[in-house]
Amino acid sequence: MTPVPKATPREFGQALKGAREGAGLPLEAISDRTKIGTRTLAALEDGEFGRLPNQVFARMFLRQYLDLVGMPHAEWLPAFDAAWRSFADSSQSFPLDRSIPVKRRRIGPWIIGLALVGAGVAGVLLVERRHDAAPATPAAGSAVLVPAPEPTAPLQPAATPVVGPAPATAPAPATAPAGAPPPSATTLVVKALQAPCWVEVRIAGEQPSSRLLAAGAAWELPAGGKSIDLVLGDAGAASVAYMGSVRSPVGRPGEVARVHLAGAAPPPATP
Repeated sequence: MTPVPKATPREFGQALKGAREGAGLPLEAISDRTKIGTRTLAALEDGEFGRLPNQVFARMFLRQYLDLVGMPHAEWLPAFDAAWRSFADSSQSFPLDRSIPVKRRRIGPWIIGLALVGAGVAGVLLVERRHDAAPATPAAGSAVLVPAPEPTAPLQPAATPVVGPAPATAPAPATAPAGAPPPSATTLVVKALQAPCWVEVRIAGEQPSSRLLAAGAAWELPAGGKSIDLVLGDAGAASVAYMGSVRSPVGRPGEVARVHLAGAAPPPATP
C-alpha cells in the first residue's frame, strides 16, 4: 500500500497521482465517470488547493476519486485534512485569472490629425458658400429667353369611385393563457446546463448553503437584492441570473469559479 505523506499539499498530490497511475487510470477517465473537470482533478494532484472551491467540495471530489482508484477512505481523507491545514496555515493563493496588461496609446497625434481634417472641411464649405451667394449677372447685349407658356388641356371632372361592400375581417386569434410568472429580479437563479455542477451560495447576512445540481436542474433562492458570493464547481456547466444580469455559461468547462454578485443600490438618505 502506498504511504500517504501528510506534510504539504504538493506531497499529498504527488502520492495521489502515483496511486492513480499505479491503478492504470488516466485522468480523463476519472473526469468522465465523476463529471468533475480535469482542471479541478489536476489541481488536486498538483497540490494547488487554491484552485479548488473549498475544503468541503474538495473532500467530496476526493471521495469519488478514491472510489474509482480503489484506495481506502480511512487512510487518505485524514491525510487530505492535514494537507489542507498546512495549506491554510501557509496562506497559499492561486489566482483564477491572470490580468492582461493594458497597452497605453498616444492620442495626441490623432487629435492633431482630426483638427487638421476639420479645418480643411470648414475651408471647403466656406468657399462653396461664397460662390453660391454671388448673383449671376447677364452679359451686356445678350437676350434673355423667356419660355412661352404651354397650352393647358381643359379639366375633366374626376370620376367618382365606386365603393363596394367592405371585406369581411377575420376574427382575431385567441390569446394563449400566460404561463407561470418568471422569478423576480431579486431572486438568484442558478442552473446546471449540460452537466452536474456543485454550487455554494453565500447571501449577505445569511448562512451559506450548497447542493449538487443535476444537469438541467435549477435552484432559485430569494435574496432580496443583497450581495451574493458563489462558488461553482464547473463554471462551464452553470448559468447565473440575478438583478437583471445573466451569465451563461459563467466560465470555461472544468474551471472552479468564485463569483461576487453585487446587490441593489441602497435608497438615498432622506434629510
